[in-house]
Amino acid sequence: MTDLHRGASVRAHRRLIYWLAFADGLALLALVAIAVPAKHLLDMPAGVSVLGPVHGALFISLALASLTALARGILRPGLALLLFLGALLPFGAFFADHRLKKAYPELGA
Repeated sequence: MTDLHRGASVRAHRRLIYWLAFADGLALLALVAIAVPAKHLLDMPAGVSVLGPVHGALFISLALASLTALARGILRPGLALLLFLGALLPFGAFFADHRLKKAYPELGA
């Protein structure tokens, strides 16, 4: 693989991680702020039934993408840990996304 292709691959992998973290953050926030209260207060469990698996799939995808990037030297260990911890807390993913953009300016503002 040429350096040009490797650089494009690194940027693409980081961009994938950024968007997975953002989507997971939105899914977790919707789950915690909308679906869970609707389930318990309004007896409407459908939101949790839909958003729970969506958040789970995004979380697992983010974890696998981050571990792959960490193993390939695409992502720094501290950022990989921050992304994992950020995915566990509402709004945590958005903080992790901000740090990811700060560490890798090619992700854009």
